[in-house]
Amino acid sequence: MELIFDRVTKQYKNKLAVDRVSLSLKKGVYGLLGANGAGKTTLMRMMCGVLQPDSGEILYDGMKVEEESYRDILGYLPQEFGYYPDFSAMDFLMYLASLKGIPKKQAREKSLKLLELTDLSPVAKKKIKTFSGGMKQRLGIAQSLLNNPKVLVLDEPTAGLDPKERVRFRNLISKLGSDRIVLLSTHIVSDVEHIADVILVMKGGVIIHQGSLEEIIQAINGKVWECTVNHETAERLAAQYPVLNIREEKKGTFLRLVCGKKPVESAASVEAALEDLYLYYFNEAEQDAGQEGKVGK
Repeated sequence: MELIFDRVTKQYKNKLAVDRVSLSLKKGVYGLLGANGAGKTTLMRMMCGVLQPDSGEILYDGMKVEEESYRDILGYLPQEFGYYPDFSAMDFLMYLASLKGIPKKQAREKSLKLLELTDLSPVAKKKIKTFSGGMKQRLGIAQSLLNNPKVLVLDEPTAGLDPKERVRFRNLISKLGSDRIVLLSTHIVSDVEHIADVILVMKGGVIIHQGSLEEIIQAINGKVWECTVNHETAERLAAQYPVLNIREEKKGTFLRLVCGKKPVESAASVEAALEDLYLYYFNEAEQDAGQEGKVGK
């Protein structure tokens, strides 16, 4: 089981959305992390055969993802999935199961199981138009699992979920990754930090980092600092460097920031986290970070 991206490129007019991306995905959970506009959705839509790359190709065990037979082993939850508002949750799953060619008895059993898994059993007969955003998102997750896919692609799947639902979802994905390829795209760091076997960091259409959490964090080791300073110094540092945390305390203003050198004499070097890495690359003050030189090269 292997999904290969071979120098895949996609351009929209003057914007290069995906720039010669080459990847090899095997069994496990992959977290695709990046800011809005990084190229994540374009990459995933090409992975699902929805978009054609301008150059390069994507193959699953030698089969092109554009082939019809690939859809039999694919599960996909787009960022905004379509549904029929007057359908009940159960009717919607049964309808999609029929489109996927799943026999009626098997489809009913699978739909009931998935409704229970996503905590929608109590509203199985209610119309989707009455659902909250989080409930609709859970239904989207359920439909992506109907055909027990070998490749599962989830684009911002936890949007609209409350913290309890997000934890349940993360636990579910951890289990699913044991026997299939799961690609989870998000800009929410906590969604991938604890469940992804491999984290892919995407920026400007390029995968700039890939590896385990421990491996990619190495890129900013020694660059994360905490300090407590007066208000004027805090404002100066916040204007210069990406700041992850800032709060007012009795002794002054506490800051956690990312920079290549000790920002003030009282600053203490602390262990880096994935949020720090994300902030370094996707903060609005990227131009300041860029002055320190790129990390991870």
